[in-house]
Amino acid sequence: MKEVLVLRDLECIKAIAHPRRIDILKTFNKSPLSAKQLSQLLDEPHAKINYHIKTLYKVGILELVEEKIKSGIVEKYYYPKAKHIVIGKNVIDFSLDDECDREELYISKFENISELFYQAAEEDGLENNNIIDYNNIYLNREELNELNETIESKLKEILSKKEKISEEAAYDLVILAVPLSKEEEYNI
Repeated sequence: MKEVLVLRDLECIKAIAHPRRIDILKTFNKSPLSAKQLSQLLDEPHAKINYHIKTLYKVGILELVEEKIKSGIVEKYYYPKAKHIVIGKNVIDFSLDDECDREELYISKFENISELFYQAAEEDGLENNNIIDYNNIYLNREELNELNETIESKLKEILSKKEKISEEAAYDLVILAVPLSKEEEYNI
């Protein structure tokens, strides 16, 4: 089972958009379930559950993990393809404004990094040291600039004395300081 499945097309999003299909996904615990078991757990007719399962299976959200023959009937057992299912940010790329402003540029950069993050998660490429997370740090503009300059200086120092070594991994490094709204600050 994958850690993360990123839904990248509208067919997948349409499949998961039905509330009953969300219920089906939430019903799975640690073991695969058949359509019959799901229909009993959700108190829903077997035919309806079977229809929803086939839809989720068709787009790759569920996978068939086992088939058992019970009383001459083949019972199929399904399980979600990943522990976490998320919708890719670039599924809908729409803007009424032809001119790109600074905020759109930032959003685009963030979405690109977000997509790289999801790909790494899907490929089990993330480790604990990939994410350094400090929450609710109070800085003034000068302190934030000083922090950025210090990090940039250290990176330049590291990069200036290195050449690419084949066993080293390449990383996209992002340092992101997101200002909290006043309302969020008060909830801390």
